[in-house]
Amino acid sequence: MPEKHIPLIMGIIDNIVSPDSRKRKYSDKQILKILILLQIFNISYRSSGIFLKNHREYMELIEINKIPSFQTLSRRSRLLDIHTINMIIQSMHSVNEIAAFDSFMIHTCKYTTAERRRKYRNYKDPLSGWSKTTKGWSYGRKCHMSIDVDSLLINEWTVTKGNIHDSYVAHEMIDSVRNYRYILADSAYDTSEIYDYIFENAHSLPVIDTNKRRGIIDERLTVNRKIGIELRNEYSSMYSMRWEIERTFSILEEIMGSENIWYVSNRDYDNIIGLKVIAYNLMVISNIELGDSRREIMKIVSC
Repeated sequence: MPEKHIPLIMGIIDNIVSPDSRKRKYSDKQILKILILLQIFNISYRSSGIFLKNHREYMELIEINKIPSFQTLSRRSRLLDIHTINMIIQSMHSVNEIAAFDSFMIHTCKYTTAERRRKYRNYKDPLSGWSKTTKGWSYGRKCHMSIDVDSLLINEWTVTKGNIHDSYVAHEMIDSVRNYRYILADSAYDTSEIYDYIFENAHSLPVIDTNKRRGIIDERLTVNRKIGIELRNEYSSMYSMRWEIERTFSILEEIMGSENIWYVSNRDYDNIIGLKVIAYNLMVISNIELGDSRREIMKIVSC
């Protein structure tokens, strides 16, 4: 048991989740504590009973004598306001100086399975799709996410169909970081429309990589895109900090199991990713408060 981190994380949950308005066998705090423990240690709902029986110290921290069924955990998790809970957690250590947003693919089935289903046009998940990434063609859903570059905490996320271009959800990502001084993004967001939205609706300077395929002939550039390209050149040293979001994605994919989440009927991907985001943020905050490296979470999840 991580002697310091887990009790600290449980204490943070105590402080951010309001008491239930009605008496229940398991409170929202208790349910959230269980769900976060399962995410930290990569335990399925069905295996939660065995896990908690083997770790009675966690049951004491959660203050439960009986373990809820996996059906109860599944149902209650969908009733939690995950986005609001994360907003409260993220505000604890956010700096509101530099933000970044980008996306990664969630594979909803094996690549070979996706290829076979494409051949016979027999896809099961209506919200999965093909997208070309830096790793090649991928099939699944796409998770769009914004982070606070200084604190390394995740601000917001949204899950869309895999073939939705990043620019289509740019407004939502911009709104989640509208009070930051700088917004970092890759060339997928280098459009006049996105620059217009930032300048009109945010208090931020966009530092967006220039997409040369769209052309950079001065007389053909809109005013705001021209300003955006100038800002990219002026803050070129800052742009390298955008890679912090790629490092965050690596942790979510490789350590917290966000890269492969197989599709089943009625699976709530927004909720699943949200619980992983909250678990990640709580581990980062526990490291901050204990004076450890912010992203040193392997020593927590491997215990």
